Amino acid sequence: MRRIVPIAVVFLLFASLAAGRASAAGCPKKPVAEEGGEHWCYSAGKRGNVHLWTPAGYDPKTAVTVVYVHGHDIGYDRCVGKRPYLDCIWDAHGLPAQFAASGLGALFVAVEAPVNGRGKVKWTSLDALLASIRAHGGAKPPRKVVALAHSGGVYVIREWLSDARLAHIVALDALYADSAKLLAKWYRGSKSRRLTLVGAQSRHAQTRALAKALKCKDIADVSAPFPKPPRCASFVDPVLDHMEVVIRVDAIPNALARMRR
Repeated sequence: MRRIVPIAVVFLLFASLAAGRASAAGCPKKPVAEEGGEHWCYSAGKRGNVHLWTPAGYDPKTAVTVVYVHGHDIGYDRCVGKRPYLDCIWDAHGLPAQFAASGLGALFVAVEAPVNGRGKVKWTSLDALLASIRAHGGAKPPRKVVALAHSGGVYVIREWLSDARLAHIVALDALYADSAKLLAKWYRGSKSRRLTLVGAQSRHAQTRALAKALKCKDIADVSAPFPKPPRCASFVDPVLDHMEVVIRVDAIPNALARMRR
């Protein structure tokens, strides 16, 4: 039985991990060693900073592109009110450690999203993001794309659903507004597409309903590896905290590991 860790304890843990592991804070313009790989960053102007990380032994010929989009700044962490919010959560949420734990050979990307409901989506096109990385990020993104959306980050991902390069979507307590309907349509549009759903306190009912409609494989424990078959897998826990979904070192890496199994 998985034990829920109090959210305050979890954030203290990640604060100490980030302090001990991160090699650079903010937006390092040149690659720096981090979590056994390399981390670098560049400014995309009004669209905000773009963070990139590759694991040791990265091979672009066999890799995929993973794009992580975090949700609104709702407090709960050491980054409340800090801007750019993405620069802070990169360390505070231990993103490179979670990417590394997936064991996935990928170009990992993290982009800025609206920090509240009044903000506008800046990256309305996946093609624009990939072109920006090629032009300013010093890397050629692999064609196959995996997109992870936490919470309000789904409003960015849903703008990309018509792009044929989008192969796998991971929705982390993110089924707001009509997102469930849009993701279901996208998933049913091709048998080559994969969908991984995680529902916690905020969106557990919506996640359970979509998982049932799509006949997703139920996952009993978010700390256990997510199975590759079938194409859709889901974990739902109404007790799991909305922010704990992305600060535990298991939900994100185990969902990503589906791409290498």
